[in-house]
Amino acid sequence: MGSDANSLVDNAIEDDTTLAGRNQPVDASMPPVDAGDPADIAQRWASALEARDWEKARLSWGESGMASGLDAEEFEVAFSKYRTIDIGFGEARQEGTAGTLYYEVPVTMTGELENGDAYRMEGPLLLSRVNDVPGASTEERKWHIEMSDLRPRPVDKETGSTQ
Repeated sequence: MGSDANSLVDNAIEDDTTLAGRNQPVDASMPPVDAGDPADIAQRWASALEARDWEKARLSWGESGMASGLDAEEFEVAFSKYRTIDIGFGEARQEGTAGTLYYEVPVTMTGELENGDAYRMEGPLLLSRVNDVPGASTEERKWHIEMSDLRPRPVDKETGSTQ
């Protein structure tokens, strides 16, 4: 978002167009699913991290949390190094293909590490949901985090501001 490189949503849409079966028509015979709102899911993830509720934060990811790439214990270890977590969101954008919707939002995560050092991470968070296409599971049809590209930014140790 805002750079010359493709955004996560652009890359996901490009990948989707190469997947057979995703560009199928909506299946009206599928039972209705409350897909939720992607902004609410992103906020639920952020609030859970800020509250140090690792399980709830992980479950915001697809595949019952497995899309995070970490099991429950690994997820807790990865985030427990942060004494405090404060997450802010920028302006989001939503796009889709015939079979999948994407919601990308820039994220800033700041706070203090367990050792007392300040940290700052920035990057996009990508949520997705599959439309009501044949073969889509109930979980796939709900908004969930698909990927994140949060990266550390240098922080001035004296002022706590980014360099």
